[in-house]
Amino acid sequence: MGIVWCDGSFIGERDFRISPQDRGLCHGLSLFETILAVNGVPCLLKEHLQRLRLGLERLGVTSVELSDTGLHSVIMALLKKNALEQGLARIRLTISMGRGPLNRTDSGDAWAWMTAASVTEPNAPVKMTAAPWKKDTQSVLRGLKVGNYAEHVMALDLARREGFDELLFYNTSNELCEAAMANVFLIRGGVLFTPGLDSGCLAGITRQLIISLAAAHHIKCREKPLSRSDVDKAEGIFLTSSIKGPVWVSSFQSKSYEIHPLFDVIRTMWCEQMFSANP
Repeated sequence: MGIVWCDGSFIGERDFRISPQDRGLCHGLSLFETILAVNGVPCLLKEHLQRLRLGLERLGVTSVELSDTGLHSVIMALLKKNALEQGLARIRLTISMGRGPLNRTDSGDAWAWMTAASVTEPNAPVKMTAAPWKKDTQSVLRGLKVGNYAEHVMALDLARREGFDELLFYNTSNELCEAAMANVFLIRGGVLFTPGLDSGCLAGITRQLIISLAAAHHIKCREKPLSRSDVDKAEGIFLTSSIKGPVWVSSFQSKSYEIHPLFDVIRTMWCEQMFSANP
């Protein structure tokens, strides 16, 4: 059994307790971040915590303060206690809004916990199909990484049952949005395309990193509304997430894609960024 950090203390998983009245448990009123750690050091922690702060702001929660330096030290200690100082690990930081009335998001009872686990998922190309339902661009939760993740879990389960690895979502405006567990990029004519945040997609940390790396290496990357026609015309598709980085899509529905040379460049840039700083 692993070691968990819970509101300032390190405890065993079996000692972890949660109130049956906790609103994160009962209603999904929580936020979380999934952070890659390389050789005992968290990657892009500042960016993850900034997104977490923005999420708290959108939920109207002002009683929670996050310390970049303090959490960096906690994560390194958690990795050490779980013997994850070498190789790749996944950190999951969750903030639940705790107990409180249903008509007040911020009851002042928010609390946090964090887990660490080794990364075992391969970065092999994935097979993808389109989701049979659409993302709501008007949802108050659009773009938030909230604990109510049932829609995404259901999407992955549906993909598995139909013989795929991932589902691609369009939104209620029939624009490309995101995958169940990742952001999405298209390649066409030597240019990267990705849906803008107005599509309702998550403001992915790796998504933004790829956009920044592309700009630094003079690779054209455009954030814009993308239609089904844009997807059909794409020469290639890849997904991005914090743990796996850029992952190639080998097929979307009935169309197959050979790995594009531009994807190899993107993947190499990501690896250099993530691993060179943590040899």
